[in-house]
Amino acid sequence: MENWKPAAPTPSDLGDRELPQLSDALAGKQIALMVSGSIAAFKTPMVARELRRHGAAVTTYASRSALRYVSAEALAWSSASPVITELSAEAEHLSDTRPFDAYLLAPATYNSINKLAAGIADTVITSALASAIGRVNQGNAQLLIAPAMHGSLHNPIFEASIERLQQLGAKVIPPRDAYGKHNLPDEQTLVDAVIEVLG
Repeated sequence: MENWKPAAPTPSDLGDRELPQLSDALAGKQIALMVSGSIAAFKTPMVARELRRHGAAVTTYASRSALRYVSAEALAWSSASPVITELSAEAEHLSDTRPFDAYLLAPATYNSINKLAAGIADTVITSALASAIGRVNQGNAQLLIAPAMHGSLHNPIFEASIERLQQLGAKVIPPRDAYGKHNLPDEQTLVDAVIEVLG
């Protein structure tokens, strides 16, 4: 490898958080990116950016456990909007003032999947997803779930919860099968699934 001779980067008209657009497939669409507490959460800033490259406006919700693996600052920078981390008097979990076209739970942990299937709404993530199921039932939104977990957690409880959520109208993005785990698919696969259900 040759030594690099330092040179200034090529000038660009894009601002710091602006992105070159790959398509307008999600133009005008409001997407809620729901980040639960899997180690795969560290990949979610790239998911937010990929959604934005296709024209989406992204609002990120992150659980406390998710923030062990990815910072709120990285999520805010990549989504170009504040991150919602707790329930407040603004009732962000209901999204009445700016309804979402799609909710993407990625990564979806064993805990978040089973809580959602059981109707438990005790965190900002599960409360927003409970509202999402209501909106799906009304025909006003799409809910996509991308499981990511260790293979030992693939058990009859998990399978029953996935079946229940699909009966309720959720779409499951199949995980990437590798090394005995359900791995989060790459960001393009996740975004393609969002584009498909909103197409």
